[in-house]
Parts: sequence; C-alpha cells; structure tokens
Amino acid sequence: MRSNFAALLFSTFVADLVSPIFALYLPLFAFQLGADALEIGLVGGVAWISYSFAPYVIGRYSDRVLRRKWFIALSLAMLSACSFLYVLVESPLQLIALRLLEGIAWSILWPIIDVSISEDVSRESNKALSIYNTVWSSAGAAGPLLGGFLIILFTQIRYTFLVTGLMMVVAAIVMSSFFHEVPRVPPAESYSGRETPNTSEVKVTKSGRRASRFWIFLVAMILISSIRGVLFTFYPPLAQSQGVSLAFIALIGFVFGASRVGVFALSMRDDVRGFLLHDGNTKKIVMVSLAVCAIGGALPLMGDPTGAIGFLAFGIVAFAGSFIFTASQANFISEAESHKKGAGAGIFESSIGIGVAIGPTVAGLVSGGSLSLPFLVAPVGFLISLPIFFVLFRRERSLR
Repeated sequence: MRSNFAALLFSTFVADLVSPIFALYLPLFAFQLGADALEIGLVGGVAWISYSFAPYVIGRYSDRVLRRKWFIALSLAMLSACSFLYVLVESPLQLIALRLLEGIAWSILWPIIDVSISEDVSRESNKALSIYNTVWSSAGAAGPLLGGFLIILFTQIRYTFLVTGLMMVVAAIVMSSFFHEVPRVPPAESYSGRETPNTSEVKVTKSGRRASRFWIFLVAMILISSIRGVLFTFYPPLAQSQGVSLAFIALIGFVFGASRVGVFALSMRDDVRGFLLHDGNTKKIVMVSLAVCAIGGALPLMGDPTGAIGFLAFGIVAFAGSFIFTASQANFISEAESHKKGAGAGIFESSIGIGVAIGPTVAGLVSGGSLSLPFLVAPVGFLISLPIFFVLFRRERSLR
C-alpha cells in the first residue's frame, strides 16, 4: 500500500508557512487600514468562527468517503483565492468577510490531513503525528520571518499575499498529482455474545475515564487557543504603536514557532511521548501548562517598546501550550477507533477554532478601544476555568 506521507508533509509545510503570515499580519494590516480594537479582534477571530464547528462535520464525513485528495486540493485552492483577494482589500470590513471564507478552507484542510497522517501505513500513529507536528511547527516558525521579509521587500503588507497565494497554488497542484486515495478498512463487527459482569464493568470504567479526559483536553485546548489568538491578533498592532519595528515583530512570531518545534521534536522520543501520553500525568501536564500560558499571555500588559516582553510572551505560550497540544492530539485522534479518527480530528481542530474565535472577539469587545487590555483574557480565562477542571479531575479520579 502506497504511503502519502511525503505529499501530506509537503502540503502541511506550505500551508503552515502561510497560516502564521495570515494570523500575524492580517490584524496588523487591519490596523494600518484604520480598524479599531473591536474590528482588529474580529479580523483575528472571525476566520475561526466556522472553524469552531466545520472541522467536526468534515472529520465525520472523511470517515465515510474515500475522496480526501480533492477536499485537500479544494481547500488549498480556496486559501489561494483568499490570499489573492487580500491584495485588493481596502477596508477592515472586507478583511473580516474574506476571513470567514478563509476559515471554511482551513476547516476542510486540517482535519483531513490530521487523520490521513495518523492512518499512514509507513509508521506508528503517534510517531507519525510527532513528525507531522515537527514539520508544520517548523514551517510555522519560518512563516513570520518570510512574511516580514516580503513586507520589507514590497514595502506594503498587501503585496505579501500575492506570494502566499502562489504558494498555495503550488501546494494544490502537488496534492492533486501525488496524493493517492487509500482504501478504508471497515470497522470490525463487535462481539454480540453475553459479556461477563467484570468485563462489562471494566469497559464502563474505561469509557468513563476516556469521557472525562475528553472534556479535560477539550477545555484545555479552547483555553490555550484563545490565549494564542489574542497574542497573534493584538500584539502586532500594540507593538507597532509602541515603536517596535516590523522586523522585530517577525522575529517574535518566529520565536513562537521555534518554541513549538522544540517540544514536538522532543515528543518524537519514545520516553518523552510516553510521559506526555500517560493517563496518570494528565492533571499535572494540563494545570502546569495552562498556568504558565496564562502568565505568558498576560505579559504584554506590562508594555515594552523594546519588544523583549513580546519574545517572552510568545515563547512561553508556545512552549507550555505544546505539551497540551501533543497530549490532546493523541487523545482525540490516535487513540480513537479507526472508523472514528476523522471525527476525533474534527473535534480536535474545532477546539482550536472555538478558542481562537472566542479569545480575540471577546478581547476586542472588552478592550474599550485599548490595545493592551485584551491581554487580560489569559489570566481571567484561566481563573474562570479552575472550577471546571476541579470537577473534571475529581470525576476522573473517581473512575480509577
């Protein structure tokens, strides 16, 4: 059976070169077009409104159909079209409208790539996802630098999107040419005979623990994604208003990606991956990572014209959040039954969409026109989530 691993990694690399350029520079573009804090928040968050539910729909659909290649190619073509249209934008409202379409395209792309990677025949599922995470996060680190270089080269942000559009066209052509559909194996019939009471009890207990972990990781992913969304949406305009250079903002975006690369590269080691995926470590990974993310996400409140605070904030949030990301990805995708991996990938990606949609949008609403106040979302969101985690961890402990 032929592996699609190389084609998937190529498309992933190109897409994640482009994704942080959109995330980092479109809010800055909106700021330059005269957007207020609420409009900047919407530019940062509105693309993720459709991403908060569409990935689950697409993921479930991908469990039932064979034509994944054309969905991936279609999403890349849509992203290319959005990128070219960004060149022509003249108002923040036009940006907001196009970002809705962009969100739909990402909603199609990532769940299908996630599940295709996890099902690849060339290597074990969790190892494949670790390699995949390292590749896309490496592209995510390079993306801000590429975007910053293109903006300096063209002297305007808008012309950067001509290049990103061409990159997505190339990715769509490669995917159409080299991705081969893999026959799906139908799920095995469940045993219909009578089960012993002990077997039934063990299954119920395992199911209950899995359900508890599902909600723990769902809430954690939403929270870290909202913190990330606020950083990417509001820090570039805040930094520029404080006199931080565009080249320095690009380096700060690079730090975010580089920090994630470090964690994902470590997760390719069996011992590190074993620690992250061990059930008994769930609580400490989630709570420590979230606490650190909340602190990092609040750092821009301090204000700093040198940009040093930005380096710390982006690096801390990326590093701490990657531990939750890795454990959540395994819980939702790798550990799912083969005929439910698409739905699991959809839920995983939707949790990201919910967080990135809520974070910048709420931050823009409560900002009062300030570019600093949105960073209160990180510590306040963490404090609000504590009672939820208390209930979830207590339930998980009772099922052991």
